Amino acid sequence: MEELTIEFKDIENMLEHIRSVLVRVGLNNLRVKFPADVTNVGAKGNYVYINVSQDYTERGAKRKIDLNMIADMVAFGRMGRQLGLKSSNELKGKKWQFQGTISFYKPRASFSIWIDTIAPLGESDITVRRREIYAALKSNNALRTEEHELSELQPIRKIAVISSATAAGLGDFYSNLNLKEPYRPVVHLYESFMQGSETVPGILKALNMIKTSLIAYDVVVITRGGGSAIDLMYFDDLDLGMAISAFSRDYCPILSAIGHERDFTIPDFVSWKRFDTPTAAAKAITEQINTHSESLNQAAATLKKEMEWLFEKTSTLAEFERLREFATRVETLIERSDEQFETVAERTSRRLLSEIERAASFIDSLDRDSYAITIERTFERVLILTDSLFERASTILDRHLKESASALDKVNVDVSMDSLLFRTDTSLDLFEKGVLRSFERVESNAVNNLEELSSGLVEHGGYAASLLLGGVVLKRDSHVVRSAREVTRGDRLECYFADGCATTIIDEVTEV
Repeated sequence: MEELTIEFKDIENMLEHIRSVLVRVGLNNLRVKFPADVTNVGAKGNYVYINVSQDYTERGAKRKIDLNMIADMVAFGRMGRQLGLKSSNELKGKKWQFQGTISFYKPRASFSIWIDTIAPLGESDITVRRREIYAALKSNNALRTEEHELSELQPIRKIAVISSATAAGLGDFYSNLNLKEPYRPVVHLYESFMQGSETVPGILKALNMIKTSLIAYDVVVITRGGGSAIDLMYFDDLDLGMAISAFSRDYCPILSAIGHERDFTIPDFVSWKRFDTPTAAAKAITEQINTHSESLNQAAATLKKEMEWLFEKTSTLAEFERLREFATRVETLIERSDEQFETVAERTSRRLLSEIERAASFIDSLDRDSYAITIERTFERVLILTDSLFERASTILDRHLKESASALDKVNVDVSMDSLLFRTDTSLDLFEKGVLRSFERVESNAVNNLEELSSGLVEHGGYAASLLLGGVVLKRDSHVVRSAREVTRGDRLECYFADGCATTIIDEVTEV
């Protein structure tokens, strides 16, 4: 079978086709991880070149692979500090674990491996390095000294997450943040490398962006999924530990959720709280928010009951205040009524005295019995009119008070109180006008009666006139006593004055 031959117009065209095939099948930018012995390390410009080699056998002959790898100078410096290297020459003659990305280099028609992670083989060296960093953090009082719970914080509403957008742990965190609106918090992602030499500068940059933002986050979550010890060793950094400790102390709590339960990194010892996994962190945040929301709902229910009780109490006080205001108005009206009664009485008294003075000057002869009857009937009529006036005023006042009290018991305070008071004000005004009209009628009747009384005085005169001039009428039983001869010592007599009566017992009788 004839093999396929592809013809190209030049070398560049051929190499571009090879590059496109590598990209299409996923070989370009493919991440690889492998162990290798370092034979040489050199620097040129901004790059460090690392030569590794490996022996192998092919067709019975021993052969050797020489591979040249490249690292950025700055990234290589960070890796060296992470490894605790004093010099790059310490890489030589030892076997290391390398991670990097394959890249096709067209000018030389070759591929290169860009290294971003170098780790010692075996976890013992990583553990020793972590122990040294832990001791340095302890001497700087940067370690977490007490275990915290999310319940110590206010309801979490804004979260800053530092992670890689493609990290599996980030997906687990999002999927387990099971909260619905309006309780679901706002989550902002600050992207950073979570593997290799760019891990520490990426996280430090993200922390600085969060610190300088105008958003007051409640917590910061640093998260990524699990991995090997070599994958996670770049989190073991003294500068990163100091930065996380200071941030949790000065800005807001940092929650570490890196790897799985068995994985520990330096951020786990300096963060405000450590979680075993990203899933555990998300579930704890969910529980914290739900607990606070339930507490708020309970507080809202309690507050509602308190408000209802206060409103009921306020309504009762309002009714009492309105009734007191109503009573004050009624008291004022009664005082005004008393003043008007006094005014009418004073005017009537002056008129009465005037009429008596006129009548007294014309008294010649008296039909005493007829005049007494006239006086008594006049006073009875005045008393009846006065009693009727007070009875009517009392009835009207009682009716209004009962209507007001009944209305205040039934009305809805916030809707009908003003209407009730308006009706009460109207009723009081009508009552006031009715009282004034009654006063006018009493005054008119009193004047008419006085005119009749004056006429009787002028026509008849008699002993009863003395009542109006300051005298007294004496009676024993129903008979009028006209002479001292009609009484003896020990007699019980009734004394009638112009404004009342009294009882007296005769002690001595002296005839003139």
